[in-house]
Amino acid sequence: MATKDRNVLITGAGRGLGLEWARQELAIGSTVIATARRKAEAAGLAELARGPQGAALTILEMDVTDDVSVAACVRAVAERVDAVDDLVHNAGIYGPRGDRACDAAPDEVRRVLEVNAIGPYRVTRAFLPLLRKASSPRILFVTSRMGSIGDAPGGSSYAYRMSKSALNMLGANLAHDLGDGGVLCLLLHPGWVQTRMGGDKAPLRAAEAVAGMRRVVDSATPAQSGSFFDYSGAVVPW
Repeated sequence: MATKDRNVLITGAGRGLGLEWARQELAIGSTVIATARRKAEAAGLAELARGPQGAALTILEMDVTDDVSVAACVRAVAERVDAVDDLVHNAGIYGPRGDRACDAAPDEVRRVLEVNAIGPYRVTRAFLPLLRKASSPRILFVTSRMGSIGDAPGGSSYAYRMSKSALNMLGANLAHDLGDGGVLCLLLHPGWVQTRMGGDKAPLRAAEAVAGMRRVVDSATPAQSGSFFDYSGAVVPW
């Protein structure tokens, strides 16, 4: 089912993949609620708001690690729409990059897990009532094959890898538990993308990665809920 005419909520939409996802949804006529931890720093979203589809864009602040912030965002969303059709979990951080043999401090690891894994849990829990009001709701997790154990672990980046493995477990089990309610859950690896996290040497542009993930989502069937795909539609091993 195409995403046109759907209410799409995107976390971490201030830049990178989240910003591009918002751009592409606006282009096809979706109503977009884009969240950022600091609205004042989301210059890309402000630019979209000034564009031809700007009337369909709402920009809200939400810190996925803070219960009060998430609850306030839920209230603001409920004032604007009757239901959330798509919840796109995009907010994330990388954390220590050179970590090998547990070199990183536990507090650094905890922070990454809080944002990348517990954050989506917190946000999903808060928005489930609005998702359940949609006719064909979808929860979409932007994850990474770096969280795959079956794809030959490459060492280092322990915090990021751990967080994405935990996120994958969340998505797969939500698919199991919410399937009878018609909620489709998908785990999506965007590829190595030219973003602040991915760096300039990455082979993919954000537009290509997001377009690929959205094609995967739009072609997915209920039987595929809980699956782990990359942006090209290839299955990623767990």
